[in-house]
Amino acid sequence: MSAGPRNRHILALSTLAFTGGLGGGVVFPILPLLGLQLGISAALIGLILSLNRITRLAVNPLTGIVVDRIGARWPLILGMLVEAFSTLCFYVGVHSNHPAAWFLGGRALWGVGSSLLMIGVLTAALVFSDASERGLATAKVRMSMSIGMPAGLVLGGVVAADFSAGAAFLTAAAITFVGALIAWRYAPSGIRTEPAAVAGARMPTLTLRYLLRRGPLWNVWLFNFFMFFAVQGVILSVLVLLVHERHFALHGWGTEGTAGGLMALMIGSSALVSWWVGKRIDRTQHKTPAIAVGIAALISGFLTLALATQTMHAATALILIGIGVGAINVPMILFIGELVPGASYGRAIGVYQVLGDLGGSFGPIIGLEAMQRFGGTSALLGVTALLTVTIPLAVLLWRRERSNGGISRRMR
Repeated sequence: MSAGPRNRHILALSTLAFTGGLGGGVVFPILPLLGLQLGISAALIGLILSLNRITRLAVNPLTGIVVDRIGARWPLILGMLVEAFSTLCFYVGVHSNHPAAWFLGGRALWGVGSSLLMIGVLTAALVFSDASERGLATAKVRMSMSIGMPAGLVLGGVVAADFSAGAAFLTAAAITFVGALIAWRYAPSGIRTEPAAVAGARMPTLTLRYLLRRGPLWNVWLFNFFMFFAVQGVILSVLVLLVHERHFALHGWGTEGTAGGLMALMIGSSALVSWWVGKRIDRTQHKTPAIAVGIAALISGFLTLALATQTMHAATALILIGIGVGAINVPMILFIGELVPGASYGRAIGVYQVLGDLGGSFGPIIGLEAMQRFGGTSALLGVTALLTVTIPLAVLLWRRERSNGGISRRMR
């Protein structure tokens, strides 16, 4: 495939990633505080926030198989439609006598839609990119997803503060429906059918069972578990409560708006760093230096947030966390692209998302309960300590990369 069609495909995937992130970001600065105001317990709110990821635990492996077999186009279209409908469930919940039931149903449906969207765009980014530009192509898709998320966070916080939570949910539903129309018109079709070469031999499509026995892939998958637990789980669920507890304020915004702004700083910095890291990896063909920087930034960010007493401290912490996420995300996807043949990308990314969703499912439940019982400082210091587990995982990946001289497609 020539550079022109490849670039158009990556642009279409980036647009879909941005639109999906925009619609999804609206929920997070609203739901924790709104749930408490509606009389929902902290534990149940944590379950609601986690339920989309719990749903994806069952759906992700199937999504990966489907994407490998039929391509990403139809999963992307269906995923956007499901997300639009699920957001309408949040709107109904605000006006219902049983808000928790509607929120649970909406989050479960969102899990199905987001599985189709995320695995679809990430797999397609690997399929429709050349090895020499795969870092930047993957970074563009991740960056678009990341930019969409903070845009949605700010949009959700501001609309909820100026109008109502229901208006924010309706806005998100409309945006996501537009994304479905974009997917119908522009989503690329096609699958990766050519097998990868391994030591001169042709490698067949790998089964999910075979992939689950590969040690190097587990290093990548476990890394995603801990990162999702800390960032997608704990931070996105407790930040609004931390802002409320410590009276942080950005530009005179209320609690939801400030939380949305801080989250936007985190995910915006993640997007910019992802883009830079992708370009650098394409030039150097080495990924683990970026991962090392990412670990240092993540640990520093959580430690700073745990001890933060002023809004500026919190902003600095969220920027550091964003840098860490951005420095880690792209190298991990690229490791998957090297460790499996193209015909199995969807399956490998499906498991990658399963481990991430496991972490993201435990994060809100444990994070909210820990904050209620021990306070924000102790909860965040606990997460800081947990992140040190990623250091030996990074060392194993560094040893593999060093022994293979950077880029390799050999399965070990």
